[in-house]
Amino acid sequence: MDMPKLLIADYNDEFRQALAQAAGESCIVRSCATGVQALELMHAFRPDILVLDLMLPELDGLSLLHRVDQMEYKPAILALSYFTSPYVSDVLSRLEVDMILAKPCKLEALVEHIRDLAARRQPEAITHADLRSASANLLLHMGFAAKLDGFGYLQEALPIYAGDMTQAITKELYDAVGKIFNKHQKQVERSIRHAIEIAWKKRDDELWREYFPTPPGMPVPKPTNGVFISRMATQLTWVMSNYRSA
Repeated sequence: MDMPKLLIADYNDEFRQALAQAAGESCIVRSCATGVQALELMHAFRPDILVLDLMLPELDGLSLLHRVDQMEYKPAILALSYFTSPYVSDVLSRLEVDMILAKPCKLEALVEHIRDLAARRQPEAITHADLRSASANLLLHMGFAAKLDGFGYLQEALPIYAGDMTQAITKELYDAVGKIFNKHQKQVERSIRHAIEIAWKKRDDELWREYFPTPPGMPVPKPTNGVFISRMATQLTWVMSNYRSA
């Protein structure tokens, strides 16, 4: 897992350097002393976490946050300030600042907060079990019968193919699935074809048309094994990418 990127924007050289050193073991750190420098680094460095003193020179922290709010890319934000007010608190809330700490604050506690924000930003790892479960749900949604051997073969085949769509379905994918079930690749191919035929005969045309575009008024043609696996693997990739970003 990649180390999170941390940007420290604070006018106090001693504090900034101490925090950079303390957080450097778990983060890739860049630091600056002015709001203008921070804005430039926001574009160039694209930090995952921004530790921001609200009293920056040149461009103050609140003004910087308004600029950040207009960006498509937004880091987790930890704001620091020697004082606050109802106005400042309201602005920070509207700009969805993740955390506000009063200065002076203990360095150890600040580093722990940074680590906590970094952990929240990291996407959960997608396991093979997640992919198998997503494959099963997709097949059931398409009307496949879970009792068929072809269902189990497809449940394994879709994650494998989604991981490498350049592989040959007949020579590589069927062989890989066959090894999982101790079956010959020809048996895998025939069982998958049978499962697709059964599901296609019982299909909901409107539902299948979402995955296999067909001219209006025309029934969805029965897809080949290769076409079906390719389309469903693409759909699985889309589903899991949305799972990551959720």
